[in-house]
Amino acid sequence: MRQPEVILQQLAGIAEERKLVHLQPQIAACRRLLAARNGIDVAVFGRFKAGKSSFLNHLAGRAVLPIGVVPLTAVLTRVRYGPVERAVVKFLDGTTREIPPTDIARYVTEAQNPANRQQVAAVEVELPELQPLSPLTLVDTPGLGSALVHNTETALNWLPQVGVVLLAISADAPLSERDLALLGQLRRHTPRIVVLLTKADLLTEMQRAEVRAFVTEQLGRAGYPDLPVFFYSVRPEMAAMKATLLTEVLQPLQQRHHEAMDQIRRHKLASLRAQLLEHLQVALAAATRTDSARTRLRERLVEERRQLDLLRAEFSLLPRETAARALDEFLERLRPTRLALQARITADLHEQFPQWRMPLPRLLDAWRTWLHTWLHRELTQLSEQQQPMFCAPLEQTRTHLARMLRSFHDRLAAHVQDALGLPLTAPEIPLEFVPPGPPPVDVAYAFDASFTTLGWLIPVQPFRRWIYRALTRKARYEVEKNLSRLAAGWRDRIQQVMLELCGQAEAMARAQLDALEGLLAQTASAAPRLQQQIRELESLAEVDGECPAPHAEPRADAERAGHAITPRFS
Repeated sequence: MRQPEVILQQLAGIAEERKLVHLQPQIAACRRLLAARNGIDVAVFGRFKAGKSSFLNHLAGRAVLPIGVVPLTAVLTRVRYGPVERAVVKFLDGTTREIPPTDIARYVTEAQNPANRQQVAAVEVELPELQPLSPLTLVDTPGLGSALVHNTETALNWLPQVGVVLLAISADAPLSERDLALLGQLRRHTPRIVVLLTKADLLTEMQRAEVRAFVTEQLGRAGYPDLPVFFYSVRPEMAAMKATLLTEVLQPLQQRHHEAMDQIRRHKLASLRAQLLEHLQVALAAATRTDSARTRLRERLVEERRQLDLLRAEFSLLPRETAARALDEFLERLRPTRLALQARITADLHEQFPQWRMPLPRLLDAWRTWLHTWLHRELTQLSEQQQPMFCAPLEQTRTHLARMLRSFHDRLAAHVQDALGLPLTAPEIPLEFVPPGPPPVDVAYAFDASFTTLGWLIPVQPFRRWIYRALTRKARYEVEKNLSRLAAGWRDRIQQVMLELCGQAEAMARAQLDALEGLLAQTASAAPRLQQQIRELESLAEVDGECPAPHAEPRADAERAGHAITPRFS
């Protein structure tokens, strides 16, 4: 029986020969997994506020990870056993920094590290209390579907590295469409998934029985009849739930972690093998079909390339139209904030002004410095707080682009099915973006330059009331001006990111067309090599057995059957 490293090398060689660039991230994840000889990552995935961090704190027996009522986790946090309590921050540039565990929130929370501005790759925590679970590593992932787009991206981008998954779902709102869709992605990367229904204390015993039956039924209809389902609560009176999870899931995993790791490696290799095999089969069909079938498909692809030009035009219009609406929407939603800031700066200036007893030019400089500091502090904080609102058009754009790409792929798949008689699995659509940073604050001078120059000749005391009123009006105006600049700056920045998203979408659409046209370039002379590679993949004993579909959509069956995904409590 060949070693997994040999199998991966063979799979990577075929992918390289066939120029399947989109499989490189999955190949890299397999290499990392094969290199990790000890330990298994037990990742907790789930929607925002599903109770992931609270669950991990409870499992560790102490409050290590921050929890709150707003989206908190901005980066991955890995918690495992260590003889001494310690925490290490790993940055994206490869550097590390050891920190006190009490400072973890400075690096992993959205409030103190917004949009991961500190460029943290992960935070690794070691606790003596976790010795009973060694060598398992518990991983807290950012909440899926939160208002903070980059949080969801962080979690989804880490999928190829998943070992074992605990899918946390709040028991009072179980099994959403997003949960079922996520299951399809997770299944590609690991065979070990446990559904964890958190906050079980919110339900009565009768309701828990009803929820369990509902979740089990829906999982079965979606194609996951064997997934284990556990309730969990951090309440002391429900300690039996923690004991059950430990004895039935985590401790067996710990005791047989070498066997579990081997299964996970085989599963990931099987998923990679399935995707390669599908590509080779389509290529072989293209090489051996009749000229009429190939010509028919080629003609349809030519038409699709013409349609792609229309699609590109729509891509170019989308950012402009979305950005044009965004500024008015931002200003309208910020109107209450503007009024509140103007009231606050009036009050703050009223307290500050008596301290400025100096000649007029120095007084105006002091006012301008104070106002710039005030606006920078308040608007920076506001920009961070309102980032979900500012980034909402980006998420809308990405969703719209993903739908357009999926529709484009569906047409291509129909052409391939008609000409070659083979299905064409939908690819993942990883449209990614980094949320833009806030624009700078600008404060104009209170008066024109000539007035400021002559100010040395103007006595301040007789005109203090007039100067105070003028500076107050000017400060309130600067609030409105800079708030408008902030909204316009965000509009400009998100428009640029939307253009980048559209560029990604166009590149993906072209890549699909190029790949199919490349398959049509296969001739009968290529058939022996393709057949040889197909036989090689089919003969890999280590990845024999049922392999998950590369891009399954588990909720489709439930939708076709007309089953709701929201339970009704009696």
